[in-house]
Amino acid sequence: MIIRRKNPEVDLKLKYNEVLENCLILSLAIFLVVFLSSRTMQIKPHAKVVQQEIIKVEDIPETHQVRKLPPPPPRPSVPIETERKDISEEVTIESTELNLDEPPLPPPPPAPPPTEPVFEFYQVSKPPVPTKKVTPEYPEIARKAGIEGTVFTKLLVNQQGRVDSVVVLKGPEVFVDAALKAATQLEFSPALQNDKPVKVWVSQAFIFRLK
Repeated sequence: MIIRRKNPEVDLKLKYNEVLENCLILSLAIFLVVFLSSRTMQIKPHAKVVQQEIIKVEDIPETHQVRKLPPPPPRPSVPIETERKDISEEVTIESTELNLDEPPLPPPPPAPPPTEPVFEFYQVSKPPVPTKKVTPEYPEIARKAGIEGTVFTKLLVNQQGRVDSVVVLKGPEVFVDAALKAATQLEFSPALQNDKPVKVWVSQAFIFRLK
């Protein structure tokens, strides 16, 4: 049987107290050195240099703002008459010499005769009286169709008592031609106004009746 023994030089338990004492002594020595050195050191505060900015104030001249007014409206233009320079001052006057060789001008047309007054039937002192009566011819178409009617006319009787014109006032169309033909064949005694024959309008009716 082998018995092992510990070497007292490498035994940790035997060296523990010795190591602990050495550590405490070293710690106290370091603490004293630091404490004493801190008392001798003077801490100088760091002075911050502030640079002062110098502002130079210059005199600024006072300015005035000028407000621009709008331009005035344009004035209406008034035309001014000016003498025309393009008109020639020379005026040509036609010759007024008579040429006897030219044929004479034709005579002016005769003046129209004065219009004769025309009167209405009631305006004359003596109205016209029929001197020749004419019976109108009955149209064959109206006779076969059994049509009857009356045509009213207005006649212009001249100074000789004859009919110058006829105006149909109303009536069936089928009898108009026969009435016009009969009206132009009528004759009257002239109408008188201040003992003078005059033209006058008279009314005349043409009756168409089947027997």
